[in-house]
Amino acid sequence: MSQLREIRRQIASIGQTRQITQAMQRIAFIKMRRAKDSALMLRPYARHLNRIVARLMALETGYRPALLARREPARRIGLIVVATDKGLCGALNTRLLHMAVTQLDSWRRAGCEVSVTAIGARGLSVLRRAGADIVAQAVHVGEIGAGNAQALMGAVAVPLHQFIDGEIDALFVAANRFVSALQHEPVLGRFLPLDPRQHVAGGSVDYSYEPEPGPVIDAALLRYVETVILRAIAENAACEQSARMTAMKSASENASRMIEELTVQYHKRRQEAITRELAEIIAGVEALGGGKQT
Repeated sequence: MSQLREIRRQIASIGQTRQITQAMQRIAFIKMRRAKDSALMLRPYARHLNRIVARLMALETGYRPALLARREPARRIGLIVVATDKGLCGALNTRLLHMAVTQLDSWRRAGCEVSVTAIGARGLSVLRRAGADIVAQAVHVGEIGAGNAQALMGAVAVPLHQFIDGEIDALFVAANRFVSALQHEPVLGRFLPLDPRQHVAGGSVDYSYEPEPGPVIDAALLRYVETVILRAIAENAACEQSARMTAMKSASENASRMIEELTVQYHKRRQEAITRELAEIIAGVEALGGGKQT
């Protein structure tokens, strides 16, 4: 009987866990829809801003922006790592941080100085254990949308000013790219200095600058860089919720499978107990009957 009580207790405990994972799955689905919409809304804005930047970079204004400065070879490198603040999202952070730490070690072996900006609590803890030189950090960015992105710019401004001031030669971003609700991939790419070959000019029409080209070009390029970072964070948030939804669905299915197996085990043990009790009763009856005949 003690074994039956233990199995019943396990079934009840796993059932409660399944209720939690199913609720988290539904919540992640709702949040994923919002995060996906935010990420997709930034894409057309980024495309139009890309066209503006392409025109500015194609025109001969006689001004050389700081964000286009190329310092070769790049021996001082900045890295922005965009991870999540919470866990329970499968291997999303594991794959991204493994890629980032591997690249970080590769740069170190090559003799480069690397400064890191950590976005998200999960990335911050892993990068600290990896011995990264963290110059800026920001946590609780998962709920930050395009409307209140200024709360994030304080941390992002640090590597941007490092590049503008010549303290780093190149700036990279590592984040998860949202492909679909069931597919996302970690990517690491350089976006500073801006490469003119990555932009396609949208036409040869010049702009009217007021008061002069320099401040206008700097403002447009800085807004483009901020948009690239904000888009990476928005897509990473969409990846987080989709990965959590998938992980919670898998956890719920595993819990259901365990409940089924324990239920079968419970009925088997209960049947064995009933059979054993019946055998004892029959044996007792036979013993009593045998004694009367004697």
